[in-house]
Amino acid sequence: MQDISSEQELKQLLEEGKITEEEYRQLLEAIHQKDKPQPPIEQPPQTKPRTGYGKAALILFILSVMLPIFAVLLSFVFFATKMKMLLAAPLLLIGLLCALLAFIFGIIGFKSPAGKIAAIGVPCLALMAVVGIIALVPLAYVSTREEVPQAEIRHFISHKAYPLDSLEGVLSQSNVEIDPTLSFDGKGSLKAQSDTLQRTVIRLFETGPIEVEDRILIYEAKIKTDLSMGKAYLEMWCDIPGKGEFFSRGLDRPVTGTTEWTTVQTPFRLESGQMPANVKLNLVIEGTGTVWIDDIKLSSSPLN
Repeated sequence: MQDISSEQELKQLLEEGKITEEEYRQLLEAIHQKDKPQPPIEQPPQTKPRTGYGKAALILFILSVMLPIFAVLLSFVFFATKMKMLLAAPLLLIGLLCALLAFIFGIIGFKSPAGKIAAIGVPCLALMAVVGIIALVPLAYVSTREEVPQAEIRHFISHKAYPLDSLEGVLSQSNVEIDPTLSFDGKGSLKAQSDTLQRTVIRLFETGPIEVEDRILIYEAKIKTDLSMGKAYLEMWCDIPGKGEFFSRGLDRPVTGTTEWTTVQTPFRLESGQMPANVKLNLVIEGTGTVWIDDIKLSSSPLN
């Protein structure tokens, strides 16, 4: 059947007997429906990307990167001063807050390019920071272990050590014995007894030549006492070639009464050119009772 575009053509076909009454009604209804204006098709609302959040996220992300860098630069400028802590710490905290806000705003404005950069950049930055910290911790630990011995070598030198686990090398043999039951290091100590108020000198060791000058020589030991009267202290004699023997006694802090293990020492100042040919290490008891001595060390430190 040919296309029918008007009601007049439809009537003509009915009169000519080419269509029935029923077909006429159906075609007429179709023409009327075709002529009715069609309602406009509603389009779904277009959501615009939240560019404001994206731009804010990008700005915050840039700040979270720049503030820690600026804090590190301040640490170099104010090296070894309290000012760097007062300035660097707040900058680091503000940088962390900016990173957190950048991530939140980046998620909200993710449809914008700036939001995508911030939302993806913040986790990547955090991952890089964690990896960097993990990598730097072992290096800092190794660096610390290497620097501490160097500082000790520069400032503190050990020359002699006598654990006093036996009487080997001990010069005085009377009124002394090794006590294996009492010891600072757990391996025994030298036990000395005195039954008079007179000054009793226990000659312990002589070192021979010590190659040290322009430093403070330090005689140190651990002492435990059970004195009913009097006191005990260390005594050191230094033989300086061409000048004679000079002594140093720990009379400023003597040990009295009954005590546990106490660290005592006495220093001797060696000027430039005063290298000892021999050093005598003694224990002096001025009283009655028992004194234990252990872990003797002879060391030196700078004059200043």
